[in-house]
Amino acid sequence: MFCTLGALVLTQASGNVPIWNYTVGLLLNLLAAAALVWRHRYPTYVLALSVAGPLFFSTDATAALIALYALARSQRGLRLAAAAGAVYLACAISLTYDAFRTRDNSVLTMRQTPAEGMPRLEWGIPLWIPWVAGAGLVGIVVTVAVLRHTQVQLARAELSRDRATKQTDVMRDEMIRTEERTRIARDMHDTLAASLSRISLLAGAVQVGGTDNPEKIVTNASMIRSTAHEALDELKSIVGVLRGSVPAQRGGQQGIDGIAELIQSARAAGQHATLFTDLRPGTVGTVSGHVTFRVVQESLTNAQKYAADQTINIAITGADIYGVRINTRNKLSSRPPTVPPGSRTGLPGLAEQAHNIGGTFQAGVLGDEFVLDCWLPWHA
Repeated sequence: MFCTLGALVLTQASGNVPIWNYTVGLLLNLLAAAALVWRHRYPTYVLALSVAGPLFFSTDATAALIALYALARSQRGLRLAAAAGAVYLACAISLTYDAFRTRDNSVLTMRQTPAEGMPRLEWGIPLWIPWVAGAGLVGIVVTVAVLRHTQVQLARAELSRDRATKQTDVMRDEMIRTEERTRIARDMHDTLAASLSRISLLAGAVQVGGTDNPEKIVTNASMIRSTAHEALDELKSIVGVLRGSVPAQRGGQQGIDGIAELIQSARAAGQHATLFTDLRPGTVGTVSGHVTFRVVQESLTNAQKYAADQTINIAITGADIYGVRINTRNKLSSRPPTVPPGSRTGLPGLAEQAHNIGGTFQAGVLGDEFVLDCWLPWHA
């Protein structure tokens, strides 16, 4: 509105434009100034109203430049080109009107006021100058608007990227927690299933023995008590890891070194088991040793459940250049299982553990035997 009123004053002072011309231009530009409030919501309509005054009447094109800036931040292609062309014509025509004013009332000549007593200077600059000046104004507005639009788009892209990164981090953390819960549940299953199967076997021996052999009953009862305590301690350890109060440990008695004791406990519970080991000197990786222990433990548990009257043969061989191979086999039994079927997640869980460290796992009936074969890398 200030620029429009300034153009009105300069036009009146020059006195070379009819009053109706700059009056209509004034009214149109005042409407355009008010409409600029909605330039971001309706950029095309506001731009059309803004160029109406300077295209046909003696007034300024400031409102048209502001409307063009708003439109250039949201539009591209032919629509932006057409808008820029219309505003360019409006600026060039407005500055052409300015070219015919006296120099002391011209924007382009920066108010070259004549000396006292001298006549007012008329226009003496070529008429191409308004068109070049209009192109410069439109070029500056469009360039600034495009750069601003690019900055906004980059900021939005960065915001979207940050949100996606946060969502990815949340999903990754959830996957890690899920995998850890699965591992802990698998360890609980393996440990408790083995211990409870042994307890069931010992309790069955006590029941069958009756009171004929009190010494054996006392021995079996002691072993039941010892096994229950071991299972409880293992369960406390796993729960401690779950709560974060106890660091996770996969070595020691749950590595290859603990397999001999595991076999001995199974034999003490009345299970028939043989163990053959042929491992070259060297330290087996912690995870490979843990998985090896679990494979043997699960094999003993399954044999106790489904083939308690058969002998399970366990062979563990390997070297640092060949890896570790665990092979267990036992004859199929015609007797019913000694305990009800469990969750049936033991073997799939072992297969998953073996595959996670690059090993292989196969288990199933082969002829009249149940055979389990697992290969693990040495250094995992």
